[in-house]
Amino acid sequence: MWGSPELDIFISRLIMDSRDGQRQGLPMAVGAELLLLAQINKIIRAIALVSHQGMTLKEAYRIVDEGDQKRLEADNFDNPMVSRDTVVREKDDRRTGMDRRQAAKAKDVTASFGQTIFNVVFSKAFIFLIVFVLTLKLAWPYLR
Repeated sequence: MWGSPELDIFISRLIMDSRDGQRQGLPMAVGAELLLLAQINKIIRAIALVSHQGMTLKEAYRIVDEGDQKRLEADNFDNPMVSRDTVVREKDDRRTGMDRRQAAKAKDVTASFGQTIFNVVFSKAFIFLIVFVLTLKLAWPYLR
């Protein structure tokens, strides 16, 4: 694959986690070497483009890099700027028929309801009420 766009895609898939966070990852030195190989591969492809098209190396490298980025964007799981959770959430939203604003509103309502329940359960008055009821229940036989 050396000197081809497929090498960059292969290296990208090695580096990116497409297993829902279950992957442990590569050691830092290995990741750095893989990125260096990907850069060298792009430079080699850009040099080939310079000799065929007669453009500057900087322009050729930009064209090669943009082409690689477009190929990576075809699969959202290979895009480092998109998390797997975002892709799965978008698929779920399309399946349920909700757009992003509706999904965000539903999420906000659920979050505020959860926050309200949390506040009630951990409020001083509620804790006092629970302690009072338990004390009354335990002490009632002795008070009679």
